[in-house]
Amino acid sequence: MPYILHIPGEPSRALRWTVHDSRSSYGAGVLVFRNSRDVLDGATFRMLRDELGAWLETDRPGRARSALALLQDESLGEPK
Repeated sequence: MPYILHIPGEPSRALRWTVHDSRSSYGAGVLVFRNSRDVLDGATFRMLRDELGAWLETDRPGRARSALALLQDESLGEPK
């Protein structure tokens, strides 16, 4: 499964994980929006999650948390 960002009231957006980007640090990788060079960073994700109810759907939550620099047990959001 890819990484899918869900923001209530907006179309879902696919992301891809990569370490082949200069913004990746120490193998943690980054989440890049498909068909774009824009990166989803942890601060932006937290704001989207906490203020808009966004969530990240993935079968690789550990990898996503690492790329977003989230705590190991920090929520990737909950589907509404």
